[in-house]
Amino acid sequence: MQRKKKDVAGQANEDRRSGNRFTTVFQVARVETDAGSEHLCLIRNIGPGGVMLETPVPVETGTRLHIEPKVCAPLKGTVCWVKDKHAGIAFDDPIDVESYLRTARPLPSGQVPRRPRVSAGFQGQLRIGRDWYPVQILDLSQGGAKVEAEIIIEQGVAVELCVERSVSLHAHVRWMRNGQAGLIFVRALSIADLAKWTGPAASGAAAA
Repeated sequence: MQRKKKDVAGQANEDRRSGNRFTTVFQVARVETDAGSEHLCLIRNIGPGGVMLETPVPVETGTRLHIEPKVCAPLKGTVCWVKDKHAGIAFDDPIDVESYLRTARPLPSGQVPRRPRVSAGFQGQLRIGRDWYPVQILDLSQGGAKVEAEIIIEQGVAVELCVERSVSLHAHVRWMRNGQAGLIFVRALSIADLAKWTGPAASGAAAA
């Protein structure tokens, strides 16, 4: 009987150790709170019970999050700890990590995953040749933007998107339809730079 108790205790300890195992992934994800704010973050590692995020935008413990990784299925959870620019998220429901990572969304041959994007909703300026035109920046990702313009822009044209007075992003027009244009940046943005224009304080900064 004594030996049986030890075996049960040993199995429980093993189960706890297994539940604490994490897999390093380094995957960009879009995060949205119940309040509707959204930004990009980096998933550093993932385990059966949660993930650790690196986020340039501060979050508070107890905040509910909807997490959309770049290639995997969305996840829901609650912020359980915060330290510097890192946050631990406890999943609503535990997952099998190996199965979860194996079921990444399939893409056609040769196609790369679309970068996660977040809503912007502020004014910018678009330079075509020597002329500047006002545009509404609808959303942003590390690799591009969607803008609304009152002019027709040719596909493939080189442009410059001004999101702040001192910040301009060189890009090419990928598509144009129904008064909206998709831009591809010549140089990808960092998550931290993107957070300056899409985080909680972005509306004030963009208007400054």
